[in-house]
Amino acid sequence: MEKLYQNYLPLVKSIASRYKGRVPFEDLIQEGFLGLLEAEKRFDSSKKAKFSTYAFYWIKKKISEAVRKEKAQSLNSSELKEEILEGSIIEKTYESEDLDIFSFNKNLLSLEQKIFKLYFREGKSLPQIAKELNIRREKARQIKYLLLRKIKINRRFICS
Repeated sequence: MEKLYQNYLPLVKSIASRYKGRVPFEDLIQEGFLGLLEAEKRFDSSKKAKFSTYAFYWIKKKISEAVRKEKAQSLNSSELKEEILEGSIIEKTYESEDLDIFSFNKNLLSLEQKIFKLYFREGKSLPQIAKELNIRREKARQIKYLLLRKIKINRRFICS
């Protein structure tokens, strides 16, 4: 195994360097070696492929998966922070006796009203809303952001 490690370290580093900055480099190297071990386990020498070609596939696959997982975690983390912030904004808005959030809803465009209802009243996630309204998730996020800004502006106008 040590010889395998030494022989393929340059290949693992080469593939990992393509993904630098997205995940710590040491983690990429580690994932690359997990891919190498997977290649060693699955390689069939009776096939006409070279081991290095087969190893390349598995190393790249494991590193790509690690990058994808990290990206998904960071998206979930930033989305969670955004939801916590939104929750406090909406909570403060509902606490304000002067602001009737439901009459505010009448001044919104049709798609904004639908997203307002689904997100803030029914508590659906952006992917669920996007699927239900047949729009991109990013479009739903942008409209939700716009709604938050309108709520803040409306709250300042009414409460001041």
